[in-house]
Parts: sequence; structure tokens; C-alpha cells
Amino acid sequence: MKIKYNIIPKENVTFVKDTYTIREALAELEESGFRCIPILDKTGKYFKGNIYVQDIYKAIVNKAKSWDDSVLDLKDDENVFINERASFFRIFSNIKKYPYLAVLQDDDTFAGILTHANVMTILEDSWGVKTGSYTLTISTHEYQGALNTIVSSIKKITSIQSLLTLDNESKFFRRVIITLPSETTKENLDKVISTLEGEGFRVFDVEKI
Repeated sequence: MKIKYNIIPKENVTFVKDTYTIREALAELEESGFRCIPILDKTGKYFKGNIYVQDIYKAIVNKAKSWDDSVLDLKDDENVFINERASFFRIFSNIKKYPYLAVLQDDDTFAGILTHANVMTILEDSWGVKTGSYTLTISTHEYQGALNTIVSSIKKITSIQSLLTLDNESKFFRRVIITLPSETTKENLDKVISTLEGEGFRVFDVEKI
């Protein structure tokens, strides 16, 4: 899955240019309400890093910088960016450390940013939050073919809107989270639960979306 279709595009991103002073950068930050925004070059095409409001206040209070110094003196995260063709799975661990990731096009020009909110939207979609009816959490002892048995048992009754697994590093136990489609009736839900438990699985949580 590529992330290029889930980013906030450049035209909707607040940023400063590398020609800005620290005072001008702070004005943009305060007006936007964000704690961090990108720095682009003077043409507005290339990513130079991020500027954090806390870094500005710290530098000014400690008299390490003056208001008229370049915003580049306080730039950070200059190497924190991804290509717009990057897969969602490759960037998932990186974004935990930062408020967003800068996204670059193939020619290295700035395309926009990928935020935590963007990631949550992707996860909600993959989980079927807006298109499902019931979410079942199923526990199983790990053995070859267990997941296939769960899927096959459910598909005899209804289709599956989404599926994800937890405890994937465990050799003995796994939780499987299944979201059933929006048209699933209570009768079919009960059939699914009965069938799974008849196969030896435990449905220990059912949540109506």
C-alpha cells in the first residue's frame, strides 16, 4: 500500500522558507497553532528540515540565538522524510517518533506531510471501522492452518470486511480480530460465534461498531 494518496498536500501545509528569521518563523508557528512546521528552501520546492516552537523559546531564553538569526540555525529533522511511493508498513515505525513525516516526490521536491491523523485514518479504513458491523476478537493456540480455519469457517456464513492479527511474535497464542460487513445480521453473528467455538476457538470479545 502506497502512502502518496493519504498525505496532506503541500498547498495545505503551513511552512516557512529558509530565508525566514527566527522571529518570522515563530510568527508562523503561533498563527498556525502547530508545535512544528517544515522549512523549505527559498523556492518553496525542497525540504530543509523542521522548526519547533519549543526550540525557538529555548534558544531565545538561553540567549543562544537572537530573533534576527536565520531559522536554519534551529532546524531539526532534516533527514526525516520519506518518498511518496514508500509503503505504509515501512514508514509506520518512523512516524511514532515525530509529529509528521515530510513526503518527497521522485525528484526530491516537497509533496506534503504524513501526520499521525493520516495514519489513524488508514488504520480505521483497514479495520473496517466505517464499513463494518461487528468486530470479533478470537483467541487461538498457534498451529499451522489455524488462521485458514478461522477464515474458512466464517466465510461459510458471511464475508469478512477486514482481518488483523495480534501477538504475532508468540509461538503459542494469537489473537485474531475480524470485522464483519455492515449487512451482517445478529442471527449470522451468532452462527459465526457458534461455528468458531465449535472448531475450538474462543470468541472472547464482540463489539458492535
